[in-house]
Amino acid sequence: MSQAMTPLPAAAAGASHNNKTLASAQPLPTPTQSDNVLLQTSRSNSVRKLTPAESAFCGATAGVVSRAIVAPFDVVKITLQLQTQQRSYAFLRSTNDGMVACAARILRKEGVRGLFKGNLSAEYLYLTYGAVQFLVFDAIDSTLKHGGLPKRARSFVGGALAGAIATSATYPFDLLRTRFIAQETGNKVHKSILGAVRQIHAEEGVRGFYRGLWSACLQIMPYMGIVFTSYDALASSYSWMRRSLLVGNSPILRGLDAVQDAVIGGSAAVIAKTCVYPLDLVRKRLQVQGPQLANFAYGAVPKYTGMANALAFIARNEGFLALFRGLTPALIKAAPASAAIFYVYGYTRDFVLTVRSE
Repeated sequence: MSQAMTPLPAAAAGASHNNKTLASAQPLPTPTQSDNVLLQTSRSNSVRKLTPAESAFCGATAGVVSRAIVAPFDVVKITLQLQTQQRSYAFLRSTNDGMVACAARILRKEGVRGLFKGNLSAEYLYLTYGAVQFLVFDAIDSTLKHGGLPKRARSFVGGALAGAIATSATYPFDLLRTRFIAQETGNKVHKSILGAVRQIHAEEGVRGFYRGLWSACLQIMPYMGIVFTSYDALASSYSWMRRSLLVGNSPILRGLDAVQDAVIGGSAAVIAKTCVYPLDLVRKRLQVQGPQLANFAYGAVPKYTGMANALAFIARNEGFLALFRGLTPALIKAAPASAAIFYVYGYTRDFVLTVRSE
């Protein structure tokens, strides 16, 4: 996807008119496939990589924009994940616990603001998570490249480690988001972010901010590994098709080029989210454990002793399909969220590389 173009000799300062004419008559150099399609640029002539600070800036920008797009889907998804009704295999029949019904209940009870519960803590989460994730991925990819690891393997390992580190660094924001979404409008446990921090610290200690972290890391490592690997594979396949099967300069294809980051990023997220979704559901259930458990999700969430206990309890008492409760809004959220992240990251990256001299 992201390809670097070497500047033409004619652009060099002080070149003679004859040299300019000769250079302009020569064909453009063939773009070379970047070693990592995510970290290079396709819309500027820069051949340098992003600095660590630039990677963090691009990732943070992408995270904030992504969250603004998908906030309502996130609220519906988490609300469904905290429901505990029995799920049967008759999933094709109409149901009153699906995505549309859940959204309608939230609107009826809490109004439009109910679809944006926990949004401030979520914005902090997406901003810091995006910055840390891309910063760490860039560093790990460079390190593994010097070790001779194949590019596809580097994408998986880099994505997995970057996801785990970013999750650990930003996990308190994730927990706060879940608790704000889970609390009832008329019986709020937490009134503000600062008040929530003080209350959790007083009642549960520092460990209270990291409930469910282990399941979160187990979920996010394969998820982000699959996302980055799928992105790399899909982007490389797209570049191969553009070179091998399609005519290069048609307006339609130029239009596809402009949104390829979004399409490939969204597709990668759908693949990854489906693979690891049960662990995401368990993480949300564990995040509301603690002294205030009865005040979250209308008191419906049972008490679990850990990740394995939660998985077994849900499968035994709610049915296997309950492990995928909320998958539809999760995919509807994951696809545009990931599409926005990669699209905004790509354009921010290209903007930074274009305006800043090498």
